[in-house]
Amino acid sequence: MDPRLYEAASNGDTASFQSLFSADPLLLDRVSLDSTQNPLHVSALAGQTEFFIQILSLKPAFAEELDEHGFSPLHIAAAKGNVEMVREILKVVGGGAVCLLKGKDGRVPLHCAAMKGRSEAVIRELVEACPESVKEVTAARGDTALHVAVRSNQVGVVRVLLEEMRRVELMEVVNWTDIQGNTVLHLATLNKQYQIIKLLLGEDAIAYGVDVNSVNSSGLTPKDVLDIMQARSNTLEIEIADIFRYAGASKAREVTKKNTSHHELEARNPNTDRVTSETSFPSRWNLWREIMKEIKESPKETQETLMVVYVLIATMTYQAILSPPSGFWSSESPRSQSTPISSSHTNEATVHSFQRRNILPGEAVMSTDPEVFAIFTVFNSIGFFSSIAMISFLTSGFPLRAGLRLTILSLTATYVISVIYIAPTQTNTVRVAVACVSLLVLVECARFIVWLLRKLGILPVPSWKLRSSADGSHGSPRV
Repeated sequence: MDPRLYEAASNGDTASFQSLFSADPLLLDRVSLDSTQNPLHVSALAGQTEFFIQILSLKPAFAEELDEHGFSPLHIAAAKGNVEMVREILKVVGGGAVCLLKGKDGRVPLHCAAMKGRSEAVIRELVEACPESVKEVTAARGDTALHVAVRSNQVGVVRVLLEEMRRVELMEVVNWTDIQGNTVLHLATLNKQYQIIKLLLGEDAIAYGVDVNSVNSSGLTPKDVLDIMQARSNTLEIEIADIFRYAGASKAREVTKKNTSHHELEARNPNTDRVTSETSFPSRWNLWREIMKEIKESPKETQETLMVVYVLIATMTYQAILSPPSGFWSSESPRSQSTPISSSHTNEATVHSFQRRNILPGEAVMSTDPEVFAIFTVFNSIGFFSSIAMISFLTSGFPLRAGLRLTILSLTATYVISVIYIAPTQTNTVRVAVACVSLLVLVECARFIVWLLRKLGILPVPSWKLRSSADGSHGSPRV
């Protein structure tokens, strides 16, 4: 673009433009040849309404051009909330094609207006000119303009959009989902946007027909989302909970989805095929589901921090068994080499309740006081096994899972053997414990070898794994 034309558009200098245009009538025709940005883009960005209207009257085609950032003049005017520019474009060019012109990330002008929320009048103008624009979704997230307004916490825009959707009878869009299966009610609940929830479900709600029990890709209804948010923040959202209760909101496992309503929504919603339906799980799997769901929903940084913490706990508790507070008996320690744990009487005929194995150097001094040793071992073991379990949960989606599982089980086996060996137990008990944990490790080792042989192609992969792998490749994205 000619620098003089750019400066005139930026400053709204119509006199300078008239001088340039009189000297070169083809000035505007050459703009599209040497630049993706035209005077309408510049004047819209600078807010020069008079200059904008003059250029639009001379070159209406400029209104449908995208600049290097992927925005048309209507995108810019809508984002800035300039209702005069928006009205002029709609009057000169018409509201059909220009309102549905997709720019950056697949956004139409209504998306830009909803995101910034600078003028509710612009929202009304765009919807009135092209009602179909409320059904347009972005490329990145599959958001409607209503999704964008909720994400941006634009309560006024949400109100206007719902009023316009009610007027043009497109209220079914309120139940449309993004690529993660979230309706606007899911998003409003996630962000605890009480005012927006009231517009959707409250006594004075503008919307109607809202599916309060819609299930997203993670198998969560808005009620599930509310429960998770309350548990994480340790707060009770009484107002939102009351609205959900009156609206008949349920948790995902309580929802029975009807095929007829699902097919009707699928026909209207372009993102419905990306949403996974609710899957029924036996009650014994509920705890596993809740733990895995919470892990997947947490940020990556949080998962990494938890991994470091649990590895540190596992290391400390393992070390506590290797080096107990009392230390170990040495070969020079003055003590009896064979001591009964307990007896009923001192009578020689009395049989001991159980006979301790021979005490050898290297055993814990604390083991001579069984009560204290038992308390120490129990608490230490709780910390160790809890951290190992959490590490297993956090690494559930890791590659080479078979090898990692073998490693964790072997570490656990050595811990169990160490505890039993330094404890006041019979020799036969130690042997039984070693045999049991060794059997478990050998079984896991066999599984690892089978997995390795399948990876090398020596053993065939079972058909059921191939089917599950194929089904998983068509799954929906996570929340």
